Amino acid sequence: MLKKEISDSLKTFILCLLLFLGVPLGYVMDKFIIHFGWKLSEIFNFMYLMTIIAFPLAAGLTIFQSEKKDRAFEYLFSLPLSRPQILMYKVLPRLVILLVLIAVSTLFSVYQNIWIAGFNLVVLFLISIVLSVSFNSPLIGIIGVSFFFYGYYTSSQIIYMIFTGWNPGKAFPDSTLTVILHNIFAAVLLLTPLGIAFWITFKKMDVKPLKLQMKSYYLIVLPTLVIFIVFIVLFFKKYLNYMQ
Repeated sequence: MLKKEISDSLKTFILCLLLFLGVPLGYVMDKFIIHFGWKLSEIFNFMYLMTIIAFPLAAGLTIFQSEKKDRAFEYLFSLPLSRPQILMYKVLPRLVILLVLIAVSTLFSVYQNIWIAGFNLVVLFLISIVLSVSFNSPLIGIIGVSFFFYGYYTSSQIIYMIFTGWNPGKAFPDSTLTVILHNIFAAVLLLTPLGIAFWITFKKMDVKPLKLQMKSYYLIVLPTLVIFIVFIVLFFKKYLNYMQ
């Protein structure tokens, strides 16, 4: 199974690499049509940024793609592996590729702080995984993951501001550790209920149609979504005033 998951992970990675076709296309377009004065390195860095964002999205949302497409859940669950082992074999190859992408990004000026950006990319990957069972349409899946990730990111900012007493003059030092700690807090608040919902569903998953096995999943995910929306709405105006 591990060989198959490595192969599937590499296929997803290669598909994401097709974004680099935009490097020569962007250079030619700038040279002969739009004349924005883009440097080749700037176009390359932008496409690398798009790739490193696209991969965790695609890798997470398509983690069960082959089983859904070929109706192979029966084969998957017939393997002499426990559910945690199955999940580990699926997640690990994709996570390794993502970590390599994050590490390689240090060679380019893609992110100002690779530790914060890297943590956020891992959170994006985990959100994509826990939401993978709820979406069949890639487009709807991307929209759903983006919405939850925005909720996580905005919540982490609001949590930081709550700890500062909504006083910019008393803001904590803008250190990497400080930012990551607040991001971890927001990630735990979001991923804990989503992870529980995913695990309950995955642990009991069988060969029946997936949509018939999602009741407990939605009973946890939907209230979590509502709570995060209410939390953001309550503080959003204050958040905007703080950011000005």
